[in-house]
Amino acid sequence: MPQAATAPTVPEEYETIIDEALQLVYSQHYRIISRLYPSAMARISLDQLRQGPLGEDLARLAQIAAGTVRAGREEVLGAIDSVLQLLFWPVGADSYTVPRSFWEQPLGKMLSFAKYRSFEPQELLSIGQAANVLNVTRPTIYRWMDDKSLDYVRDDMSGRTFVVRNDVEAMKADMEAAESGGKGEAP
Repeated sequence: MPQAATAPTVPEEYETIIDEALQLVYSQHYRIISRLYPSAMARISLDQLRQGPLGEDLARLAQIAAGTVRAGREEVLGAIDSVLQLLFWPVGADSYTVPRSFWEQPLGKMLSFAKYRSFEPQELLSIGQAANVLNVTRPTIYRWMDDKSLDYVRDDMSGRTFVVRNDVEAMKADMEAAESGGKGEAP
């Protein structure tokens, strides 16, 4: 006989943040359903929202952010992307953008810390280090972070932002290839 699913235990410091996020997404859902087919609207309790897929993802990310659970990077990044899509992907758009200010909000900080914990320190570079490796200015690094050319994580404990080393190395290789390919080589 299948057992009833129970929501993962949420670290206390993240309970309110998760509940607010669930209620925000639910209010959007409710608004859309009320315009599409009002008789399809059914009230869902906060407890039911916590037990749904989004609630489970947020609870797991909270556990990872708090350091009580470890998870593989792909799992963490997939769950974060799923949350961000729900929050920021407008209906009818081809893509979405997460405003940098989101990462300063409690939910953004929680997601960011979960993401940060999925990397080892040697897999990250500071903004200054990335700028030096790529021989560009810090504002250029921030622009590439904003347009998703470079992936990054924020350590909320120190307040520092780090760029993923593999992305910097791949971009450097691309820049070097473009530079060498642009020069006429003699046979």
